[in-house]
Amino acid sequence: MSPIVPSLPPHLVQLGFDYVLAVEAGDDATASRLAPEVEQLPGLLPAIAELVVFPVTALSDDTEPCADSFVLDEVGVLYLMAIREWATHTPAAAAPCIARTIAHFVGQVLADAPADVLRALRALRDEQVERAHAVVETVVALHR
Repeated sequence: MSPIVPSLPPHLVQLGFDYVLAVEAGDDATASRLAPEVEQLPGLLPAIAELVVFPVTALSDDTEPCADSFVLDEVGVLYLMAIREWATHTPAAAAPCIARTIAHFVGQVLADAPADVLRALRALRDEQVERAHAVVETVVALHR
């Protein structure tokens, strides 16, 4: 299975994760400052959700296919579809809720403990921004 959205440029990866971090941290000033730009890009938070959820739930080439792996893959697809629909139909109202949903997923699935959600989100942000820069560098190198 391949990702639903194409690669995001590094500045949008940074923006999306920074918004999720601000909402999760209760930093209303930062969330309010970032909200107008996030709301103008209704696909941004679903794309950030995909960066977080897809690697955990999608079947990979080295996954031993079984009923559980297929169910996990399908749950991930449904989760991402629901977030995308939510963002499409009510982008302004959905943004903080989608951010909290992403943070909840990280807390339940990826963080070592519930108190580590912000640290896990920061690590994911840094990793994904680095990957986005690598994609840009690769594309630029291919077009030389």
